[in-house]
Amino acid sequence: MKAANAMFHAASDQDAATRAPWRRVRRTARWPATRSRGPWFAGLLLVTLLPAGATTITCPPAMVETPVVSSLLAGWDIDVRAGRRTLSDAAIHVSRGSDRGIVAPDSTTQFDRQETSSWTLSPGDGNIYWVACSYGNTSALLLQRIPDSARHCVASHDVLKATGRHLNVRPVECN
Repeated sequence: MKAANAMFHAASDQDAATRAPWRRVRRTARWPATRSRGPWFAGLLLVTLLPAGATTITCPPAMVETPVVSSLLAGWDIDVRAGRRTLSDAAIHVSRGSDRGIVAPDSTTQFDRQETSSWTLSPGDGNIYWVACSYGNTSALLLQRIPDSARHCVASHDVLKATGRHLNVRPVECN
């Protein structure tokens, strides 16, 4: 490794000597060692791109459901179909006490196959906001609470144009 660095620096010093005097580059210090530059730079880039207090909520790609029937009518049999349900959508729900419901997005845009929805949250109004993950062939939802500090959330997915079915549901970003 030292030999490769020495060859590189020797070649660059020769190049500097052949350049015009006004174009010479003075090298006084080297940037962090080659081995530490990658992770260090990636960490800096990640911190720069994510706003302070940003939260990413990723819905599980599938869930296993076992339905339960609590009442049986006379003369009827039960055919319960348990199984694996795949992720079909992510949305924002709100709850106040025991009431819970879906929140309509402030805006929804579609570019090519990708649909993006955004919500503005008002946590100080006494409501609790949730990311609700919905799955195909079931009414069951998986819910994860959004931090009270969040003021805006964005969700996106691809849309299959022929059927309108949602594909590739991406993580919900809140900040």
